[in-house]
Amino acid sequence: MGHNSVLIDSAPAETVRAADDPAASHADNDDAPVPVVAPIPTVNPWWEAGPARGALVVLLVFALAYVLQATRQLVLPIVVALLIAIVLSPVAAWLRKLHLPHALAGGIVVLVFAGAVAAGVYALTDPATSWIERAPETLRDVQKKLRKLRLPMMHAQQAARQVEELANVDGHKPGPEVTVKEPSLARKLLTSTQKGLVYLAETIILVFFILAFGDAFVRNLVKIPARLRDKIHVVKILQEIKEEVSHYLFTVACINAGLGTATAIAMWLLGMPNAVLWGVMAAAFNFVPYLGSAVTLTVLTVVALITFDALGHALLVPAVFLTLAAIEGQIVNPIIVGRRMSLSPLVIVIALMIGAWVWGVIGVLLAVPILVMVKIYFSHSEHLAPFAEVLGKN
Repeated sequence: MGHNSVLIDSAPAETVRAADDPAASHADNDDAPVPVVAPIPTVNPWWEAGPARGALVVLLVFALAYVLQATRQLVLPIVVALLIAIVLSPVAAWLRKLHLPHALAGGIVVLVFAGAVAAGVYALTDPATSWIERAPETLRDVQKKLRKLRLPMMHAQQAARQVEELANVDGHKPGPEVTVKEPSLARKLLTSTQKGLVYLAETIILVFFILAFGDAFVRNLVKIPARLRDKIHVVKILQEIKEEVSHYLFTVACINAGLGTATAIAMWLLGMPNAVLWGVMAAAFNFVPYLGSAVTLTVLTVVALITFDALGHALLVPAVFLTLAAIEGQIVNPIIVGRRMSLSPLVIVIALMIGAWVWGVIGVLLAVPILVMVKIYFSHSEHLAPFAEVLGKN
């Protein structure tokens, strides 16, 4: 007891009052400074940084392109069938409004489409075969008319051979070259035709099943999300993407068909042989922006130089087609398609290069439609919307 009393007496008066009065102690604690604890810094993962995310996107694109290239025999008919089914879906939907079953409506659309393709191929077989058979003669005619332009090149080649002979000081002739005999042109055409027919049959069958049972597949797909809000969101996105993509592809197909018709009429008026063939070529190649019109212009120029003796008449053919292509590309397409579907020229060129690397000529034809589908999908996502702006034309 004595020891405790000594401690109390030796304590300050304020401490004694605080022990007797809890309220005073609480007031003193409120006035005391509160220690500040520094927040723990949060470190974001490296893949969430801007440069790292961009690099991952680039790597993902190239990895996806490599996978598509390795699986082209399986994936290519599916992609082509999906695009054709999207283009034909408005016609199938119109038939279903007449209370036709899905399978019957899809079958009618596929039969009409296959018949139109077969009729077009049959109508163009003779002109195309004739031009292929006349290819050697055509090349000789081109060489004769372009001989004056080739003279400087021939002189340069002759000078290069003389320099090579002077450089061979030891007098030994180069050894014989070993060449590997490649398959003949006829065998290559036969093999390509067989593969093309197999791809065409697979594509037609897939188009029928997509038109007949695609809606049921989408309904089953919507059942995957658990919440009703997510189901509604998925249905809305899929419906908008389907409508916009089908509208775009159908519109572009109609525009290209119009360009092909105008080209065929113009070539017929100018006296070009096989005007329908050049119209179909212009319509098909116009699915490839920039490059398609350039190839058509080159082919028409060569054919015109061979067909007509007068240089002015021959140059009138590419001039007319260039005018038609300019009207389509600068006036008709921007007005009808609109800015929403417009793409950056740089992105188009990169997509064409990737399409050619992955799937060859067919990949070039499919590059822009697939790019448009990707842009539409990005525009409907809150997180991917900036990428849609990057793909668009500024």
